[in-house]
Amino acid sequence: MVRVVLIALTSALLGIGASAQVYRSSASVGYTATFLLNSPATNLIFSPSSNDSGIVYVNGSRFVGAQSGLTLRYVHALDQQQRWFIPMSIEAIFFRGKQRLESLLFIGRGEVATDVYTLSTGVQYRFADLPLAQAFLYAGIEPRVSVVGGASFSYQVTDKSTGAPVSEYGIDTTLKPTVIRAGGIVRLGAQGVLDDRIMLNLSIAWGAFNLIGRDGRTTDPQRRGQLLTPTRIFETSEAIEQFLQFSLWIQYPL
Repeated sequence: MVRVVLIALTSALLGIGASAQVYRSSASVGYTATFLLNSPATNLIFSPSSNDSGIVYVNGSRFVGAQSGLTLRYVHALDQQQRWFIPMSIEAIFFRGKQRLESLLFIGRGEVATDVYTLSTGVQYRFADLPLAQAFLYAGIEPRVSVVGGASFSYQVTDKSTGAPVSEYGIDTTLKPTVIRAGGIVRLGAQGVLDDRIMLNLSIAWGAFNLIGRDGRTTDPQRRGQLLTPTRIFETSEAIEQFLQFSLWIQYPL
């Protein structure tokens, strides 16, 4: 996906063509992959206590690699030349992390899960037209407001020899509340005609979930700690949660 965007950008810089197909209004739906950047939530899910008491210490969420999401998006032109647009999006990201821990007698399986729902708007500019697939390149900036669910943590232990569950070590809990955070992204994308009036939209975006509204408390027992982790153990104040997104949307003119 990144290669497609880079090839399109290179073509634009070389000044090739100006035959883009642009509609005043359009709607799109598709897949968005989210990668957390330098996040505490990409650490290990859990580790056993050093005194063999059976207590599980959660450290991070194991949200490693692409986290799947869906996006609904509407775009409307602001000017007659159809260079400036207002995009409006609804986005859902489903964060899931798993890890397996094995000892001489037991096998432990942990999972962390949380969903993030986001509303965004902003401004988008079509800065280059391309001859290939009647495409064009655009760039934009989009403020966002997200509803971030409290991460749930489940941990099941089974006896290694019999496969029977060991219920006294089981955990299924949500310790942090759902919160609202404000952030934003910058986006670079390419849009082209796929078939008749069906268009393909590819984009890459960098941003942060919680530029506004972070919990800055460091020692309060009710502090949140990090945004996407299930507990506040070993955590102080909430750090900025940055991410990278790659999106592939099918777009339709209205």
